Amino acid sequence: MHHIDCLRTRYAMPQPLSLSRAAKIAGVTRGELQQRLRDSGLNIFEGKIALGDLLTLYPEIDLDRDPVFERIQRIKQNARPKREYSDGWMPEPGVLLARLKEIQAVLTRTKALLNRSDQTVGELSSRLQEIGVSADASTRLQIDGLLDWLQAQRQAGVTADRDARAELFARDALFKLLAAKVKVTPSGHEYLVEGRESLLEAALRSGLHLDFGCSSGNCGSCRCRVVAGRVAKLRDHDYVLSAREREAGYVLACSCTAVTDLVIEAHEAASPSEMPYQDIRAVVSGIERCGEGGAALQLQTPHTSMLRFMSGQSVRLTDERGATASYALASCACDGGNLEFLIRRRADDMFSLAVFEGEMVGEMVRVEGPSGEFVLQEDSTAPCIFVAAGDGIGPVKGLVEQAISIDSADRLHVCLIDEPAWGDKYHNLFRSWDDALDNFELTRLPQETTPADLRDLLLNAHPDLAAWDIYLAGSRSFVEILGKILGVDTEHGRGRIRLLPIG
Repeated sequence: MHHIDCLRTRYAMPQPLSLSRAAKIAGVTRGELQQRLRDSGLNIFEGKIALGDLLTLYPEIDLDRDPVFERIQRIKQNARPKREYSDGWMPEPGVLLARLKEIQAVLTRTKALLNRSDQTVGELSSRLQEIGVSADASTRLQIDGLLDWLQAQRQAGVTADRDARAELFARDALFKLLAAKVKVTPSGHEYLVEGRESLLEAALRSGLHLDFGCSSGNCGSCRCRVVAGRVAKLRDHDYVLSAREREAGYVLACSCTAVTDLVIEAHEAASPSEMPYQDIRAVVSGIERCGEGGAALQLQTPHTSMLRFMSGQSVRLTDERGATASYALASCACDGGNLEFLIRRRADDMFSLAVFEGEMVGEMVRVEGPSGEFVLQEDSTAPCIFVAAGDGIGPVKGLVEQAISIDSADRLHVCLIDEPAWGDKYHNLFRSWDDALDNFELTRLPQETTPADLRDLLLNAHPDLAAWDIYLAGSRSFVEILGKILGVDTEHGRGRIRLLPIG
């Protein structure tokens, strides 16, 4: 029997899942899963969770409602002829075939295990029957009972309506057709490559700061080393990797996708100081009036010159007439091709006047930067509080989008102080996140809210305020006073305060 137990432990147990993949299968955020693990006291090994433990944490998982299957159904409904198919939901045919072969290998091993287990149980039954022939009446009775139990177990396995672990295992296999997991060393960050994404595109979408330059295979800045797993080339590139680099496993992240789960070695910017200075020409793709004297300016960068920045940073903008000003980015670093800025009309700001009075759509704008230290503490898993007052709503929006992308914080609490210049546009956006995310909380406050009012609200809502990371953006007087009166111990506690005084 010990031999059978060893076989079951070594082969029959499904492989543990990464937390990111487990969260996808369970239909929750990674932050929620991490919090549930901490509350339950369950141990995880090397950032992985067993299927059985996942079912223990979420016994209410609706296995009839399969989010992966539903996604495939949506893909089928929206499918178009191949010559028109460009939305990138499904992997390239060659990648899909390779993943199918991987799943075939897993199923082959699983079937071999089942055959071996069935053979072992049959042989065990035969040996027990042989022992029972010469055994005394009491022992023979026990052996007959054991044989009946073995037969019942075999029959139950054939006729069982469902097995939750097996269904989760099958769901994970189906999910692997659409997405592959990538682990980055030495940071330890993980992300998913979905559909026809390149390694670089998926990393940026997930909020990681991998090195890149042109993103089109010309500069080689995004080269990384494949430590484990297989990749496939998505597109040709002009940059030539040396024979030694190719032998060592180097590829261009912008030109390759993941066939299987990967481990790659790549450099990630860990601080604002590691972001290179850039000088880019972008086109004004849109201007949207928001409220009383406020507008959202959208810029689109060339595909070969996407802006590298950290959410919350600022850049200098110069229009075609030479008007220039510095603004905080209101967009997430996960999309350096589409930049957003909140512009307030000011009589002494020629750039803002051009936004409101000119015909800038379609014109070129020079973008220089980035700069600034008001960025997310991505190495922290502490819950986060974001306070946005006045013009601070733009950079806070970028930080919150980044926090949602990397999904590392257990809880996100956003406090928005009403500002007529922005109307309801961004409040509605934050409210949609509040509705969609279990770990998200939104508090809307009137324009006359004082720093003391906000301090009292935060302390009442979060008595353990020293355990939170706090980000304050707004007028200089407001955020500096609020930062002083909060009284968070930034020296000895886990909590930290980051300020962005504007004006």
